[in-house]
Amino acid sequence: MKLLVLGGSKAQRQCIDEAHEDGHQVVVCDYLPTSIGHNLGDESYLVSTFDEKGVCQVAKESGVHGIMTMGTDQPVYTGAYVSHKLGLPYLLSLETALGVTNKKTMKAIFDTYDIPTVKYELIDIPKLDAMMKERTQGLDLQFPIVMKPVDSQGQRGIFYLEDLAGIRDHIEETFSYSRKDQVLIEEYYAHDEVTFSGWVMGGKLYPLILSDRVTFQDKGQLGICLSHEWPSKYFKDYGQEIIGLSERIVKAFKIEEGPVYFQFLIGNQGVKVNEIAARIGGAYEGFFIPEVTGFSIVKAQINAQLGLAYDDEALMNYDINEDHKHISVQLFFVEACKIGKMPDESQVLEREGVLACGFHVHKGGQTPVIQNATARGGYIILEGSNRKELEERIHRLYDWFRIEDEEGRNRLIHTDYDAYGRSYFHKSYPHQEDF
Repeated sequence: MKLLVLGGSKAQRQCIDEAHEDGHQVVVCDYLPTSIGHNLGDESYLVSTFDEKGVCQVAKESGVHGIMTMGTDQPVYTGAYVSHKLGLPYLLSLETALGVTNKKTMKAIFDTYDIPTVKYELIDIPKLDAMMKERTQGLDLQFPIVMKPVDSQGQRGIFYLEDLAGIRDHIEETFSYSRKDQVLIEEYYAHDEVTFSGWVMGGKLYPLILSDRVTFQDKGQLGICLSHEWPSKYFKDYGQEIIGLSERIVKAFKIEEGPVYFQFLIGNQGVKVNEIAARIGGAYEGFFIPEVTGFSIVKAQINAQLGLAYDDEALMNYDINEDHKHISVQLFFVEACKIGKMPDESQVLEREGVLACGFHVHKGGQTPVIQNATARGGYIILEGSNRKELEERIHRLYDWFRIEDEEGRNRLIHTDYDAYGRSYFHKSYPHQEDF
């Protein structure tokens, strides 16, 4: 059969590879000519995954039997639109796909079903200009606030702001990442963040993972993720509450089948829902969910999107409450520089506990200033039989792993753990061992 994959980055590579393993042909759509998917697919097209009509034309001419994406939000709606137009199988209705990709619609559903979220408003430039002219706040929110597009992803166009002038200074940039005429503003809620991954079958939610989402603490890099840690340190106190909220979300959004990925904030007002998605997560959950659960979530979605049966035995037998191996997904960054020296992926894969890795940067390349998640340098997934072993492996990895500029300075940014198991951020780690 022929599967259309929306997106050709490393976030979609596992989907492409596993579809090929199962004997399917793969068609890739991605607007970037440098995306690796163009070299991996049987067919590839320079078409944006946001371009519903362009993708529809590709799907029709290529004669695909199903469409999917993973690790990215907005193409979820494109897949629903094209599948609806062409009568292809799809796991979400158009209504549900809109709800899980458009934050305006998402927030309205939260309100309707009393799902706890931070206080918010929607604003456009005329309303903002009127408030500025009248010298009135005009908002039923307390500053500081967070401003974000209603239809973007990857922490693009997100700002932490302390007054109306700040909104005015940054709203045009937020709109540059949006196709809509309003932006979302929310009261800032001091929090730690956790992510929930599950699979829905016949309208019933099967919990898979609750992980800590460790982010930059700098307000200028708000929400940009540095690692995912499984199991979450909050599972004991909040796990059942979050699973219960996730079940309510599944019903409210009428999700009947497929993967879900929900982000929760935990602060002094308890658990609040940040945002939700009906896809496999972008922190390479497709790799580590099978390691923990035995459920091949990527293969399950491939089959389901093609209208085929999938193996659900491991899903039915898995219990999120039992003890499992510990996983860390390290999502490292590199300070802005020209890279002079770094190891190969094959060398990283030889390190103790490493399950998978992938680099977005290369020797001789120029790394950008970090403004959103697209500046990420790569990922490394590690496992341990317990938390202590995992933390020791992470620490040994960064004793060795360096990405140097042309002057030999280590420019790596990552998370690590001290001798007491406390997470911290690390820049320019000291040199201890050559590659």
